[in-house]
Amino acid sequence: MRILLHPSRSTISKTSARRVWALALTMVCGAMASAAAASKAWWEKLDPATLPAANLPVAEVIDRCIDQKLKQRDVAPALTAPLETRLRRVMLDLHGRVPTLGELEAFLAGGDSAEVWARHVDRLAESPAFDRHLSNELNWLLMDGQSSEFQKYLDLAVTKKKGWDVVFREAIVGQADPEARPGVDQFLRQRVMDTDRMANDVSVRFFGVNISCAQCHDHPYVKDWTQETYYGMKSFFSRTFDNGGFAGERDYGQLSFKTTKNQEKPATLSFLGGSALTEPASMEPTEEKKKAERALLEQLKKDKKPPPPAQYSRRARLIETGLSPEQQHWFARAIVNRVWDRLFGCGLVMPLDQMHGQNEPSHPELMQWLARDLTAHGYDLRRLIRGIVTSRAWQRDSRWKSDTRPPRNLFAVAHPRPLTPRQYAMSLRFTAMEPAYLAPGKVKPGEIEQRIAGTERSASGYERWFERPGEDFQVSVDEALFLSNGNDVQSQLLDGSGLVKSMESLPGAAERIRLAGKAIWQRELSEEEISLLASYLEVRSNHPQAGLRQMVWAMLSSAEFRFNH
Repeated sequence: MRILLHPSRSTISKTSARRVWALALTMVCGAMASAAAASKAWWEKLDPATLPAANLPVAEVIDRCIDQKLKQRDVAPALTAPLETRLRRVMLDLHGRVPTLGELEAFLAGGDSAEVWARHVDRLAESPAFDRHLSNELNWLLMDGQSSEFQKYLDLAVTKKKGWDVVFREAIVGQADPEARPGVDQFLRQRVMDTDRMANDVSVRFFGVNISCAQCHDHPYVKDWTQETYYGMKSFFSRTFDNGGFAGERDYGQLSFKTTKNQEKPATLSFLGGSALTEPASMEPTEEKKKAERALLEQLKKDKKPPPPAQYSRRARLIETGLSPEQQHWFARAIVNRVWDRLFGCGLVMPLDQMHGQNEPSHPELMQWLARDLTAHGYDLRRLIRGIVTSRAWQRDSRWKSDTRPPRNLFAVAHPRPLTPRQYAMSLRFTAMEPAYLAPGKVKPGEIEQRIAGTERSASGYERWFERPGEDFQVSVDEALFLSNGNDVQSQLLDGSGLVKSMESLPGAAERIRLAGKAIWQRELSEEEISLLASYLEVRSNHPQAGLRQMVWAMLSSAEFRFNH
């Protein structure tokens, strides 16, 4: 910015000129300050003093921050969802299935209050079914649901209530143990042949940032994502190598890359664009030592054993750095955002893999507080989930009073979420059972968990027919064909030995329809719905069982059942 004051032509006084120069200086400094502020990461702009107190309950902080944003935007939130809807939602989110009729009726008998709800959430969160569902979701996060061996590790880790930081540490170290860490080495073993994939997968899944576009050039919009950033992260894995399917690590080796100007440049070990990390000098071994090393690795390959750990491990340095007080905010915010997205259908930061400093969350103070709270409580995901589902924000109805719904990231109204393959498969199986199959008081307490686990296993075969829902979810052809023509649907879900048989035992069409509504949709049907379904059963009165089976099939394949709302 320039202001020209020609001395021979100026008609203003010296005092006015000084004022003009002062104004110009203020404008220049203001512009420089704005540019500096814009270059700062969003969390650097936050005043820690504005965050809620550290000792507040998670649910209270969530509601305080979200309600404040709604008030600023002059948006009145949706009412609390009906109790039946909330019970269905919490069972899907915490146990991965809808409640049975017996479970629904037992809970409704307890009343509706914040205290009753909190106790119910606590019971669900301490159940083995919660552990199994959380383990399954974490396997999707880390392994795209593809590794049954890594699932064994997660099952044990969740059951033992290991913190998320411990899962990260053990997965990156990658040393399996049949008793303590079965299958944990699968995270590295499935990526060991491609260190580029390994580096970006760790960045995305544990730290919430996709740095892959900086592999060939600096990111055009995110100043921190440079080639140095990418290769600094890749350097943590550059000494990792495959040996007979096992991930080994050398004590030496230097990574280099070509810049956009085609210049060869050594990569500096650094964490997400931070300062270069100091480490022991890499000493290239003699040819004699390399020969001995190759012989040892060949023998280990034949013996199907993993290589010995490196004396100095860059992967261990990544763990140390990523969990350090200076950098752990990346790690904590990433999993907070993932859990939030799973339970709300929209993250505090979107997209989920773009949690860099220039992509501000919808609720920055809330994100920062939740990350701080998670870190302070040992990265306990169970505690975070409990806090979210006991908040008023999570319990809101999905129905909106007008056609124009507010933006999803205001969290003024619940967002319907398509069921995952596991949720849909298990919900189909549990719903089709005889309604009293798990009813408290009708089943011995010691048998309930056995029945639940057994039914979950029997439902797992259905999962392959359903796609993991993404941003633009559409029912797949495989799913439509499975529901329409699948032998499992006819022989196991609609065979007349479970829900259909219970409906047949009732005296009239209205009673049968009401039972179907409670068992399948977890609610009382309207008179209009009862009349419509009764008309269909009347048309099929010459084949009453077939009519009931078709009605149950239509309800199970409906959008109301297919979505978590």
